[in-house]
Amino acid sequence: MKNNNAQEFVSHNGRIIPKVEGSDYSLVNGKIYIVEQDRFTDEVYLVEGNDFTFPNNYYLTNDDINFENRILTTFENTEKKTTGVLLSGLKGSGKTLFAKHLAKESNLPILVINKSVASCNIESFFSKFKTDVCIIFDEIDKYWVTKNLLDFFDGVSNTLKKLVICTCNEEDDISKYFIDRCSRIRYNKTYKGLTKDIAFKLIEDRINDEARTTEAIDYIFNNVRTISFDNVNTIAEEMQLFKDDSIETIVKMLNLKLR
Repeated sequence: MKNNNAQEFVSHNGRIIPKVEGSDYSLVNGKIYIVEQDRFTDEVYLVEGNDFTFPNNYYLTNDDINFENRILTTFENTEKKTTGVLLSGLKGSGKTLFAKHLAKESNLPILVINKSVASCNIESFFSKFKTDVCIIFDEIDKYWVTKNLLDFFDGVSNTLKKLVICTCNEEDDISKYFIDRCSRIRYNKTYKGLTKDIAFKLIEDRINDEARTTEAIDYIFNNVRTISFDNVNTIAEEMQLFKDDSIETIVKMLNLKLR
C-alpha cells in the first residue's frame, strides 16, 4: 500500500508534527550564505547572500594556484573533519579575494560568518549540520575571540566536514593555540606584498602603455612602503585618470607611506 503521507510530517524532540510548508531547505553548492545572529534571542541562522564579485584585473600567481590545488586535494581526500586555512599579513594584499576564490573553487555551500555572531555560539550552531560546507571568517583577529573557537576547529561534534578559511592582519591577535597546530589550521600563508609581475599586469591593464608601466613599477618598488593589491590598483587608476602627471606626483598625492 502506498504511503501517501510520507512527506507530511516531521519528528522533532520526540513529537511527530505536520511539516510546515516550505520548511525543507537544502544548501546549494557554490551559493553564498551569511551566518547571522539575532541580537535579542541569540538565535544563529542563515540568510542567502549575493554572489562574490571580483575585479576584472584579479590575477593568481603560480604559487596561488599551487596553494589552492593543494588545499582542495587535501580536503577531498583527508578523513579529518576540519581543514583550516589562515591567510595572514599585509592589509589590502588580496587575502579576502583569495579566500573568496578558494571558496568558489571548493564547490561547496559557502557560509560567511557575520561579525555579529558570537564566538561561543558558532560550535553549537554547526553541531546541527551534516552537510559539508566551506566557512569564511574574514578578519578573524578583529571580530572574534578565537580561544572560544577551539572546539569548533577541533571538530568536537564531528557532524560535518568543513573547509574553514580565515583571514587576519595580525597573527599575534589570535589565540596562540591556533599557531603551529595543523589539526586546527593546516595551511598558513603570509602575504607580504605583490610581485613585480602581478603589479605590472595591474597597471598595464589600465593604461596600455608598456614604457610608462615599467617606469611606474621601478618607482613603486623603490619608493612605496606597502605594495599591496589595493595600493597598486589605486595607482593604476590614478595613472589612467591623470595621464599628464608623473608617477612621482601621483604617488605623493595618495595616502601612501614612502620608504
